[in-house]
Amino acid sequence: MAGLVLHQNGYEQEAPRVDASVVTELEEALAGRIRDKRPVENSKALLREVIHQHQRGEPDYERMAPPLAALVREQFPVIKADLDRMGPLKDLSFKGVTAEGWDVYEVSFDKGNLEWSFILAADGKFSGMFIRPMM
Repeated sequence: MAGLVLHQNGYEQEAPRVDASVVTELEEALAGRIRDKRPVENSKALLREVIHQHQRGEPDYERMAPPLAALVREQFPVIKADLDRMGPLKDLSFKGVTAEGWDVYEVSFDKGNLEWSFILAADGKFSGMFIRPMM
């Protein structure tokens, strides 16, 4: 393989070498998403389902990249407890796209709001997820 392999926390992530034109195309697509505040396709439905899975206590680990799945397994009791305290999901409001390509949402529950961010890998799996209280 021509490229790189990241060895981290017992996982390997391959990054094959690509032509400079591919990089330019990806950078332009991301810049357009940021400029136009355009989430990834089906973003809202994907996040809504992830939240419902966590509220039910049944995260779909197969839909996550292995390092994220391991982290969610480890942190799940805290995530579930926080969601239980927040009550039922009311609404999701898209806020924008970060410079790294993460979709950012304000998520409203009966008893408060959280900011949820996520990014998908090239294979469509969640490769990163971040939850924090709204300020």
